[in-house]
Amino acid sequence: MSEPANDRRSRRRMWTSLSVRVRTALAVVVAGVLLAPAVPATAASPAGAPSAAGGSAVGAARSTLVSPCQLPTPATGWQHEGPTNYATWLPPSGTVRGIVLFVDFTNAAPVAGELAGRTSMFSAAPNVFTQASYGALNLQLTFDTAWRHILQPHGNFAGYKSSFTTQRSYVAAAVAAANAAIDFSSYQIVYVVPPKSATTFDISPAWVAAPGGGVTADGVELRHAVTFGQDVDYWGYKILNHETGHLFGLPDLYSYNNADSIHRAVGGWDLMGLISASAPDLFAWHKWKAGWLTDSQIDCRTTTGSASTVLTPLGAAGGTKAVVVHTGGNTAVVVENRQVSTLDVASGCFQAGVLVYRVTTAVFSGGAWPGGNVPPIGGPFPVEVVDRTPGLDVTTCSADEKALVNATLTTIGHTVTYGGVTVQLTNTLGNDREVSVTVV
Repeated sequence: MSEPANDRRSRRRMWTSLSVRVRTALAVVVAGVLLAPAVPATAASPAGAPSAAGGSAVGAARSTLVSPCQLPTPATGWQHEGPTNYATWLPPSGTVRGIVLFVDFTNAAPVAGELAGRTSMFSAAPNVFTQASYGALNLQLTFDTAWRHILQPHGNFAGYKSSFTTQRSYVAAAVAAANAAIDFSSYQIVYVVPPKSATTFDISPAWVAAPGGGVTADGVELRHAVTFGQDVDYWGYKILNHETGHLFGLPDLYSYNNADSIHRAVGGWDLMGLISASAPDLFAWHKWKAGWLTDSQIDCRTTTGSASTVLTPLGAAGGTKAVVVHTGGNTAVVVENRQVSTLDVASGCFQAGVLVYRVTTAVFSGGAWPGGNVPPIGGPFPVEVVDRTPGLDVTTCSADEKALVNATLTTIGHTVTYGGVTVQLTNTLGNDREVSVTVV
C-alpha cells in the first residue's frame, strides 16, 4: 500500500508528534506545544487498571527493571523504550475494556450506514493485540449503537491535536453526550468517532492524563482516550491498534522532523512505525516491555564473547524470542526471528528472516529529545533497524518501507555488525533460526 499524498503525510507527521497529550510532573515543550503540568500522582497504578491475564504464562505489564538488559527509564516521563510508568499509562495485560462513542455536531451529521461501517471496520482491531500478546491482552470493544449529539460546532475543538486541554474538552463533551445511555464505570478507554463531515478532525491522536487530570463519569476517572479523524479511511482499523499502543506507553518509531524521511528508522517492521506496512507485528522489545514476553524468553548478553541461540518465530508463542545485548547505559542491540505469521503477512515487501535493531532511551517518541525538542534529521530514534543491504531498496514496495524490506538475514552466512555486536545466521531449523552473536 502506498502512502497518502505529501500534504496529508506532512500533517500526520507533524501532529503525531503531539499524539499523546500527557500531563507530566513538569511542564515540557513538545514540537512547540506546552503540555500542562499534572496533578501529582498518588496511586501506584491507575484506577480500574486491568490485572494480568488469567492463566497466562506471561506476567503483568512490567514497570520496573527486572533484567540487566532492560534499559533505564529516562528522567522525564514521555513515551520511551524503558520500563513504563503505569501510574500514568494503561497496563497492557488482562482484559482492557474500551467504549467506542459516535458523536455528531450542530454543523456535522452522519450519513446512512456510517456508524455500521465504522463498527465493522474497528471490530478487527482487538485480534491484533490478542495475536501480538500471545493472548495476554484481551481488548474488549463495546460499540455504542447511536450517534450522540454534541451541542457545539465541531470547529470549537479545532485545537484537539495540539492542546491537551482542548482534546480533554472534546473527550469530556463526548462522554457527557453519551452519559445517560452508557455506564462508563465499566471502561478504561474511550474512543471517540466523529462523522466524516466533521472536517475539523483530520488525524487520530491518543490522549492520556495523569491521575487527577482526566474526565469523571459514573464514579470513575477516564484518563485514556483516542479521538479519531478522517485518516481512518486511509489507515483502516490498525490505526486503533497504533493509537492504543500509545495509551500503553509505546512510542512512535518514525521521525517527528518534517524535513526528514519519515520511516527511515524502522521502515515497516513495527506497528508503531508504518501502520500500513506488510509487517505490522510489534518488535520483541515492545512485547518484552509490555510484559507479553518473560525474561526467560530473552537471551540477555552483558559480557563480551560469542554464543549461539535458537530463536523461535516472533509471531508464535513459546521459546526464546530475542537476543538482547546491553551495549551501554541506555542502549541495546536486539536480534529476533521474523517469519510469516498472522500479523506478519506474506508479501514481496516482507522478507522473513533474522532482524537486528538498536534500541535507546536517550530519545523519546518520534526521536524527540528530552524537553520536547524536534529531533535532528537522521535521528537518533528510539529504535533503528540495522540494514543488511544498505542502499539496495526493494523498489516495488512503498517509499517508506522499501529501504528496510531486505534488512533481514535470510541465508546461512548472512552477517551484520552494529556497535561492536556481530550477528550471523548459522542454521535454519524449520521456522526456527540459529544465530551466532559476538560481542567485542
